[in-house]
Amino acid sequence: MEYSEIPTSKISGSGRLTVPGHGIFKISGSGRISPELIKTSGSSKIPGGLKVGEVKTSGSSKIEGDIEAEFIKVSGSATVEGSVTCEDIEKSGSLRIDKDLNCESAQFSGSTSIEGFGRFKKELRNSGSIRFGEDIESEGPVRFSGSIEVDGRITAKSLEGRLGRKDSNVREGIEADYVDIRPGRNNWRDEGYLITSDIVGKEILLENVECNNVTGDKVTIMQGCRVNGHIKYRESVQVAPGTKMDSEPEKIE
Repeated sequence: MEYSEIPTSKISGSGRLTVPGHGIFKISGSGRISPELIKTSGSSKIPGGLKVGEVKTSGSSKIEGDIEAEFIKVSGSATVEGSVTCEDIEKSGSLRIDKDLNCESAQFSGSTSIEGFGRFKKELRNSGSIRFGEDIESEGPVRFSGSIEVDGRITAKSLEGRLGRKDSNVREGIEADYVDIRPGRNNWRDEGYLITSDIVGKEILLENVECNNVTGDKVTIMQGCRVNGHIKYRESVQVAPGTKMDSEPEKIE
């Protein structure tokens, strides 16, 4: 990646730096700025449209447009008024991305909101609450503990979820080779529920899930589930007593 032309500078206290063609850095705290590294502590505003090596922010930060980097690390509160493209991103605290997230891998904790889609070449790991305004697509695993809200569909190599006390929702369904969704065992009375449409996979294990249809090779339906349509399986099926379903499981070829 060819980095943006950014003057190398250090800011201590309250300062501003103009980047021709992009905008103005505004920092209250401390900061180091170069094409290889943007590092801020305190309160900062970073112009959009930059391509850099690394972005590291702590405190309160705002990126005023798209950002492209090899590595991004956020501690505290951050808002991106555009899309994020990177190899790896790590975040603890609060993050809002107003458009899309494209990356190799992401590891989040705290509260995360992505208004567009999320695309991951390796994996997504999340602890806390996370929301996507469009689809999640991952060539590797998606793992979450807490709550997840997806206005589109999740397509991944595998999906493993440990539900928090706040309900989760994946509106347009789930497709993965391996699906394992159940309440986190530290929840009081095993609270935690996920609602979705169709679930399609090879090996599927569900607890406290409401969906329309389930289709897989090996299907296990545990306590607290409701299937409003059909359960279809190729190799084996187990359904817990008391499961609410509209029809008996059907073996398919």
